[in-house]
Amino acid sequence: MPSFRIAILGAGPIGSTLGRKWAEAGHTVAFGVKDPSSERAQSLRADLGEHILIGSPAEALSQSDIVLLAVPGAIVEEIVATHAQLLDHKMIIDATNQLTKGKAASTKEWQNLVSLNSLSTIQAHAPHARVYRAFNSYGWEAFADPLYQGVQADLFYCGPDGDGQTILEQLIAEIGLYPVNLGGLDQIEVVDNVLRLWVTLALFQGKGRGNIALKVLTR
Repeated sequence: MPSFRIAILGAGPIGSTLGRKWAEAGHTVAFGVKDPSSERAQSLRADLGEHILIGSPAEALSQSDIVLLAVPGAIVEEIVATHAQLLDHKMIIDATNQLTKGKAASTKEWQNLVSLNSLSTIQAHAPHARVYRAFNSYGWEAFADPLYQGVQADLFYCGPDGDGQTILEQLIAEIGLYPVNLGGLDQIEVVDNVLRLWVTLALFQGKGRGNIALKVLTR
């Protein structure tokens, strides 16, 4: 399998879980964080070793061809606007969700949002980037342990055809999930609706973040 240079913007549970697995798979992973000296960043460095770059977003982006956007939804526009030149012409995986953390779970209802994804923001500032929507549908627990009673969970994604799709499916498989392509970016709301379904089951119905994932059955 080919190896890639991946910048992960954000070192929270999603970014750190995916980054660890991709580093183990042989990719060059660089984390871009607001404060590289923070306790979270230093804990990540202790886990992954000194060969993993944990620096500013600009430092991580300058050494990458693929970007995982895994920051809180509230700061996506600031991050993308600030680093637009470094993001343009790269492959960007949007794993962000425009939600206030904990609010949907506590109220058991969705906020009145126009969109969960950051596609319009990314395209406005980095119009030449190849954008994919993936890794936004589950909590980090599904990425850490993608087997459910021995069954591999599916991960739904969308984005343009071509080499980027092949690369993304490799990255999804290396996490231990089975990639399911829902089509081009015109299907991005379908991918977002997978998150809505997961949240309804896992959070609103109290089945548990680590207990629910989805699988397409065929015959």
